Amino acid sequence: MAFMLSLLTQERVLVTEEVDFVKAKGVDGEFGVLTGHTPFITLLDPGELVVRKGETLYSYYVSGGVAEVLPKSMIVLANTVERADEIDMQMAQTARKNAEEALSKPISEIERRTYLLELKRENVRLSIAARRHSTRHPGQLSEE
Repeated sequence: MAFMLSLLTQERVLVTEEVDFVKAKGVDGEFGVLTGHTPFITLLDPGELVVRKGETLYSYYVSGGVAEVLPKSMIVLANTVERADEIDMQMAQTARKNAEEALSKPISEIERRTYLLELKRENVRLSIAARRHSTRHPGQLSEE
């Protein structure tokens, strides 16, 4: 049985359609959603959002945001979302390298935390992109 998924950023609507399952990374760990799920709201950590519709899996990178789950719907309002096929691996590798170099130098605690978060984001993006290339999952459901 399907439920309505809305995947949004401030700039665009990526998905508004019925899906069978969603897996996301909340601040307290990964969670899965099926129709009839108990309502809750959670903050999202940078991570992969996997959507199943029928037998097909779709993969997205979510940089963080909030998810609201209701029995017949799920709304994800994210800071940044990239479909797996949108991730530029070269740019992500460069950003990761820059963060690693910055972390190897004497920097303030605030800068250290900023670069650690950047490193985490780029590692997740690279992991999603690499997995997509190896498994050939489609990268999107719809985009308006």
